[in-house]
Amino acid sequence: MGKNTLQRLLLPLLAVSLLGCSSGEIATYPVSGVVRFPDGKLLREGTIEFEISGVKKPVTATGEIAPDGSFFLGTYQIDDGAVAGSHRVVVIADPVIGTGVERPGLLPKSILHPKYRDFRSSGIIVEVEPTTNNVVIDVEYAPTNEAE
Repeated sequence: MGKNTLQRLLLPLLAVSLLGCSSGEIATYPVSGVVRFPDGKLLREGTIEFEISGVKKPVTATGEIAPDGSFFLGTYQIDDGAVAGSHRVVVIADPVIGTGVERPGLLPKSILHPKYRDFRSSGIIVEVEPTTNNVVIDVEYAPTNEAE
């Protein structure tokens, strides 16, 4: 086999191996943190979601808030992080359904202000940098007065 024939066979193989390995996923960077109330207490259950801003197809990263108050975000897999950029954030702290407490009158009220349930009203923006990110999300308690 001549040198030119070998090159013609290897060059396309090399190109396919370099291009074919890409999954089309945008790079993610580790994001962990806590959700904190004004008195310093941590939210110890719920879900947090980051949605990148300013793109046609939003990419979201989610994480469960652990009993110790920590969370780790995942975009394509659990705990793989979030894409770099500016993100809107929502926090949801509802009781787990299926435990029996959802029966009328038994569902406890969330301690988290309801404005954090929606990207449009939460007001939380976090910049994810192309490095390891550790963030503190400051939130307010739910109003205690039904009129609020």
